[in-house]
Amino acid sequence: MHWIQFPIKLLLLIFVSIPLIHAAPFIPTDDQQILAVLPEDSPPARYLTSADFASDTSKNSLEQTSQLLERAYLQGDPRALGQARAQLDQSTDQSTDTLMLQARALQSDHKFDQAKDLLKQILSRDAAHPDALLTLSSLLVVQGQFTEAMSYCKRLNNPELRVYALACAAQIQSMTGQLDSVKQTLAGLAALAPGLDASTARWIYLIQADAALRSQDTALSNQVFDAMDDQTVPALMAQADWLLSIGEYQRVRTLLQMHTDKDALLLRLISAQIKLKDTNAQKNLTLMKERIDVWRIRQENAHMREQAAYALLANDTDSALKLAIDNWKNQRETADIVLYATAAIKASSQKDIQLLRQFMTDTQFEYPALERALLLGKIDDCLHCHANNIPNSTAKTSGTPVTSKDNPL
Repeated sequence: MHWIQFPIKLLLLIFVSIPLIHAAPFIPTDDQQILAVLPEDSPPARYLTSADFASDTSKNSLEQTSQLLERAYLQGDPRALGQARAQLDQSTDQSTDTLMLQARALQSDHKFDQAKDLLKQILSRDAAHPDALLTLSSLLVVQGQFTEAMSYCKRLNNPELRVYALACAAQIQSMTGQLDSVKQTLAGLAALAPGLDASTARWIYLIQADAALRSQDTALSNQVFDAMDDQTVPALMAQADWLLSIGEYQRVRTLLQMHTDKDALLLRLISAQIKLKDTNAQKNLTLMKERIDVWRIRQENAHMREQAAYALLANDTDSALKLAIDNWKNQRETADIVLYATAAIKASSQKDIQLLRQFMTDTQFEYPALERALLLGKIDDCLHCHANNIPNSTAKTSGTPVTSKDNPL
């Protein structure tokens, strides 16, 4: 069967959200004030003056803006998001394609309610618009609104969209009591993935990676990380989360030590370094604190997950719980559930522990190791180590994940 190919961008926010820097302009008080230090391999400035930007806006195409949004997501590049938002702000076009890009930009900036409004506006024009249906469903999944999310999946009834409809439903089923049974569907989709566009293939692999993490499925994780690219931020996050869950801290350090410019990856690296008693952990904690201070100066509120994770690593339990609760109001992906559970357990907050257990009961969200931690009131980064008696091995230092009877992925 011929599967339709169309650009479905940023659906990968289903399981991994990369907050990107975008806010009202911050005006420095001194010409010498340093706002941020870019990575050494950063490309040269695209616009040197406001006139350069103004002269280029007329040349911008929807495809260019789409590519900027994709780069922002895959590479965790806030400059690309800023350029895309600037291009969209300059546009007076109200076409469906432009509204779709605006919704994607708002989604990237964690302005979920505004993004949903735009997506519903698109669907009022075209009730069967596939990008709008899929993106709206994925956004609702991020917020834990699974029943409504599934209603949009069911509207993908064009036979040529079958693969997308199956993946859309599978992501929800995997989080609502059908984790084991849906793996067969995901396996079929993964078999098709090499023939699909890269964005859709990556989406399928990340759904599988989340399923493997929560069900503690080593064989599935091997398959996923062998197939999935390993140079994008979402892929690196997924692999690091798996390795942290089984106590492979040395391999996390090797995997992420060159990615300290990406906040989500830096936090995972710090977690591994602390476990390894690496002296660089404190330096990286300081680096992360500097970034958080900038967000606070700019009054940004799209980084609750990162701030809560930092507070946990810095042993500021009270702040971590407050931030995790604030984050929970907007995001309820696997990473957010684990973050909130960790903060609640470490703060010995029975109220929040019970809230999470009720959420898991109501939605049938499956993560046995996390359920066990909530029940016992004890938690560790290495959620799977105790259950499987997996040692905190530091033998592997680099290369592709290797499995053996004694050293699972």
